[in-house]
Amino acid sequence: MGMSILNVRFGGRKFAISKPVAVALFGITTLLWMSAVSAEVLLRATDEGIVITQDSDGWVMSTPADGLWTIGTGWSKHAPQAWHHASPIHTQTLGPWTHFTGTVQTPDGPWRVSDQYRVDDNGLVHAKRRWQYLGDAPSGPVVLSVRYRVSPRGDDSLKPFLPGIQYYGNPSGTRIDPTRVPTWQSEPGFSALYQEHRYPMPFAAAIDSGRGVAALHSRPSKLPAAGRDDLWWSLGLIQREDGVELTLQSGPVATNGQPGMAKARQTKLLPFDDAHMVAVEPGTVIEKQFWIQLADAPVVGHEFQKPLWTSIDLFDPVADRSMPAIEDVMSAKLRDTFDRWHQDAQCRGFRTRPPQAQSWMMMGWADRAEVPGHALLTLDLAGQCDDPVLWKRRAAESLDFLCQSPTVGKKADPMFAIVYDYQQHRWLQRTNPLSTAQALTGIARAIRSVRDQHSGDGEPAVDVSKWETFLAAQLDLIRDRVGRADWHPVSTNEAFAIAPLVLGSELMQREDWMDSARRLADHTIDRHLTMAEPYWGGTLDARCEDKEGAWAALQGFAALYESTGDKKYLDAAVHAADVCLSYLYVWDVDLPPGRLADQAVKTRGWTDVSVQNQHLDVFGVVFTPVIWQLGDWTGDSRYHQLAQVMLVSCGQMTDLATGVQGEQLFQTNYQQHDAGETIAGMRGGYSEAWNIYWITAHFLTAAAEFQRLGVDWRSFPVCTDD
Repeated sequence: MGMSILNVRFGGRKFAISKPVAVALFGITTLLWMSAVSAEVLLRATDEGIVITQDSDGWVMSTPADGLWTIGTGWSKHAPQAWHHASPIHTQTLGPWTHFTGTVQTPDGPWRVSDQYRVDDNGLVHAKRRWQYLGDAPSGPVVLSVRYRVSPRGDDSLKPFLPGIQYYGNPSGTRIDPTRVPTWQSEPGFSALYQEHRYPMPFAAAIDSGRGVAALHSRPSKLPAAGRDDLWWSLGLIQREDGVELTLQSGPVATNGQPGMAKARQTKLLPFDDAHMVAVEPGTVIEKQFWIQLADAPVVGHEFQKPLWTSIDLFDPVADRSMPAIEDVMSAKLRDTFDRWHQDAQCRGFRTRPPQAQSWMMMGWADRAEVPGHALLTLDLAGQCDDPVLWKRRAAESLDFLCQSPTVGKKADPMFAIVYDYQQHRWLQRTNPLSTAQALTGIARAIRSVRDQHSGDGEPAVDVSKWETFLAAQLDLIRDRVGRADWHPVSTNEAFAIAPLVLGSELMQREDWMDSARRLADHTIDRHLTMAEPYWGGTLDARCEDKEGAWAALQGFAALYESTGDKKYLDAAVHAADVCLSYLYVWDVDLPPGRLADQAVKTRGWTDVSVQNQHLDVFGVVFTPVIWQLGDWTGDSRYHQLAQVMLVSCGQMTDLATGVQGEQLFQTNYQQHDAGETIAGMRGGYSEAWNIYWITAHFLTAAAEFQRLGVDWRSFPVCTDD
């Protein structure tokens, strides 16, 4: 097998270095930066259109052989009946721009088409396409398109990366239930086309494993003369005999190779018909702006990072003063917390479910009953309530009660119960490694907070001995499980245990727990960083690729790096963070009339849930302190900017009087629980009734962690550039 050679530049000179040597010399993070600046993108005009190459190894992205321009007409079975192609008839150079013009003949009449291309300083090919309909009468059904082809350089097929939708083919979700998630097959004609508003970052990428990445970025837009309401451009990939076609089309969608089907429900697809333009008036002009990216990506599993950061830079998402003041949001979240207090002769704690739902205090996902014990003991409650001392005492009492949870589950794999029913006064036989690990992180943080506030000042005012005993017993169980010879987690979910193992080790000087944390982290690195098995299984209602799985890894890697300084874990944290960020909306989706439009919601800063549950939620708020730390550790202030917009933007839709905020925002054609069978009217909706406590808890966790880091979250948004 031949050795992979990287061409890198220093001081204007090019050097050839083998990939293993480069990794050994520079580390993965530096190698990724080197590859970003090493190759020059070249644009060449041909009779058929354009050819884009890299000088590093000659990888090519080009116009399809049948022509630069393609227009579909007619409509049958969710797709155009015929496609009409043309090549340029005139080419000229206008400064840095290459300009093409020509005509596509269709049964309705001709379309004059022009393209403009320029290679920008960042290596992107900046493009704009303009169509003008020159027919004598309004058109019939018509589909405009943008198409470019790229082929793999090795024996492996190209893999898809569509943010929030497709992660290297979604292998885990596909294996478990391919009817619930977007899938991919490398069979000619297989298509994955989604309306732009479904993309957190509007790009479609084809991954050439360990070699490079080709991506098509778009400026999202609605369409005129639409055959149905709320029609947008669609973006995605089509598998061809000789590679993959990256494409934009004026309306048609395809999911799992099925034309006209959209991922509209948690468990199924629904038809999305008449997704074309029609009755286009003579003289109508339509334009589309897009960018083409062809980049070296020498590290397997890290290829997606190139288009991801390109999209972040293109859209530059920032928080602004039109969003609710974060201090007002936090005050509302504290009021929501105070309102949930419950005490009787047998229990004391915070209700985590809405009043009409179960009478539960539930730890970990999805309720987070342990969070008040950490947040209220950390934050300054002056001005937030009549009696701060009372609420800090109640926070401590809530942890005293939760730490009485009995051990349940299988004898060979015991864990503590995560749910207490305060009406039936009993612990339920519910547990799982994901929720228990999250709860232990909150308990460990509470212990650390109490110790930090009273360090050097005698005994802490709060007795944490019960929490320490409970934490130690549970971490011993995790240590024993992770240490078994046959231990192999089902998914990324057990990575949530890395953080409490690290925190517990620091609090109690237990090297055995730190050893377990390293074993868990190293397993996660080996298993997931190549993206042969992307992070998955981090949420309980969708067994598929998701941002919570990546968050489990990120939180653990960051805790290990903060504790040990081992750069291996910083490199891993950057990878996991960038997967988390791929679910982040970097642009504001234009919303139809509805609850979201009523509040003029801006979608930038919100995160999509998973490849199965494609709605927005506030979960990304809990990432923000670690995202901020990455800015400190890497020197990249863009992480600071993203942390701010995520924290501030997700305060939208909070009732500032009560702190109530719903779980699901429908920015795309997806609704989780509506029983309807049509897509019309889905987008722009809001599910407010399910005001589960984690929505509040994540804000308070973020505020408490920012306070620990010495970051003034109350001042957000602020500029963090030097």
